[in-house]
Amino acid sequence: MGALSVDELVGRDEWDSVVRQHRRPFVVYKFAATLDGRIAAEDGTSQWITSAESRAEVHLLRAGCDATVVGSGTQQADNPNLTVRGNDDPRLDLAIVHNPDRQPLRVVIDSNAKTPADANVCNDAAPTLVVVAEGADASHLNGVVDVLKVKRADRGLDLPAVLTGLHARGVRAVFLEGGPTLAGSFIAQGLVDRVVNYVAPALLGSGKSGLGDAGIRSMSGILRLELVDVARSGADVRLVARTVRSR
Repeated sequence: MGALSVDELVGRDEWDSVVRQHRRPFVVYKFAATLDGRIAAEDGTSQWITSAESRAEVHLLRAGCDATVVGSGTQQADNPNLTVRGNDDPRLDLAIVHNPDRQPLRVVIDSNAKTPADANVCNDAAPTLVVVAEGADASHLNGVVDVLKVKRADRGLDLPAVLTGLHARGVRAVFLEGGPTLAGSFIAQGLVDRVVNYVAPALLGSGKSGLGDAGIRSMSGILRLELVDVARSGADVRLVARTVRSR
């Protein structure tokens, strides 16, 4: 099967319904892992778990959302660029690739404003928003990127306030790419609408798990997912599921 566009992935009617009813963006959580659920080895290395085909497909999905969101841990560990790339991929709208104004908004959830001004996400390849806690000193980012300040929560920042801020900026769909701690917080608060999981036929046995603490303490609280699509992506398997409680 070929790559799914984000429109096919989420369904435009459901996407619009979430935005209209909840006044927040639709949230698509993507992660890539081994068969035993690891997203990085014990020494922290993670490139590359999945195939080149899967990595190319992620750019298609990223391009279909209005914003790409990562946590400060991912920013510090990987220093990602978070732009849509793939000049040689005919499935991509090349106007997005070459025009910074067409690129999705890059968002870093960074409670303590640790993102350095020379980080890759702060370059001029795409617009960037760094979300920090009220009272955090983000003066080093003045004139470099846009900064949004929100209240702290028990775990990190007030994520509903983050999504409200993104909604106010015209963001209707978020591509949540990392890391496991941030994803766990989104899931714990019922803020994930889709899960896209690329599973590589490989084993690590130790290392970082794909999902952090999601506030689930027993089987009675398990978050059930409904499979939307299962397909091959290069050597990997791509699973797409909707969170039942978000319907």
